[in-house]
Amino acid sequence: VACRSLSVKAVRLNKQRYHGMIEAVRREANRMKDLLITLLNTAFWFGLHFGTAGAVCALPKDVQTRWFDPNRRFFTVSDWEMRVFRKIGLPKWKDRLPQFNPEFDKRHLKSGRDTAYLDRFLFITCRAEVIHYVIGVLGWVSLVFCLLSADRTAWLIRYAVIALAIQLANLPFAWIQRYNRKRLLSVRKKLSLRIEI
Repeated sequence: VACRSLSVKAVRLNKQRYHGMIEAVRREANRMKDLLITLLNTAFWFGLHFGTAGAVCALPKDVQTRWFDPNRRFFTVSDWEMRVFRKIGLPKWKDRLPQFNPEFDKRHLKSGRDTAYLDRFLFITCRAEVIHYVIGVLGWVSLVFCLLSADRTAWLIRYAVIALAIQLANLPFAWIQRYNRKRLLSVRKKLSLRIEI
């Protein structure tokens, strides 16, 4: 009877150890899965940033010319906006943010400016503004990655916070385009008046 009691206890102990090992393996598998999801999400964000810019820049020239026309109402910058931009100190910090445009240096206009140069610069500001808005909106697609996780609610909150942070982080870049465009339009207008005289 004593031997049987010991063997029952041994079986129970072995079952507990077995279940404990199974649970440890399950936890480790979930950790690995979460790491993979995080890596996929990171790759998604890099792809989104550079892919969006590449896709927009690869649009046919006539489509880009139509869509990113600085005279369109969407791209019009009001005096009220300029006051807000100055109030938040945008002119002081705008040049400290990174630039991903080899065609134009945002700190200095080319000497010997002409209207064609300014028109191209204005076009680039419109296109860059749209790219930053699109990145911010498409970033919410990253919420799909939470569906791959075992704890969807926790991951949904994490990815929503990340998507919101990246959307908000893209806003200053769009504001810089609007601020620069208003100033470039003023320079363009003055240059046009000089050419006419």
